[in-house]
Amino acid sequence: MPTETIENVLTDSVAPSQKLQSVLPPNPKAFIVDDSVPTRRIFRTILEELGFTVNEAANGKIALEKLEQVLPETLIVFSDISMPVMDGFEFCFKLMQEQWYDGTPFVLVSTESDAKNVIKGLKLGADDFLPKPFDKEIVSLVLLRILQ
Repeated sequence: MPTETIENVLTDSVAPSQKLQSVLPPNPKAFIVDDSVPTRRIFRTILEELGFTVNEAANGKIALEKLEQVLPETLIVFSDISMPVMDGFEFCFKLMQEQWYDGTPFVLVSTESDAKNVIKGLKLGADDFLPKPFDKEIVSLVLLRILQ
């Protein structure tokens, strides 16, 4: 086993999105929860480029209703924090209480990525926190960290 160094890791020429392909199962599915249509569109495009099929909802309440049906096939859930009706924190908390929830990885996404919100999200059960704005390689790094 080769010894990793900081230099090796930082100068690795293989993009995270390329590495991700080796850990994804066939036909991976993701679920996006965000009230912003443009953000959902950007996120959907990134995930589809990575090989995912994507389901989505505009807030936590709708997500809870839809997610129970698709959860057995869902590899990961991404949820914005700031949404009307039911925000990402409440959605995360309620999802973790559901009998049908199977521990599918849950990532909170927000422009509000200060330590207070990250800690709050992790305490409520989120597996990770993705700051906005994001791109394909950042999403790939988060996915690699969770799926490996």
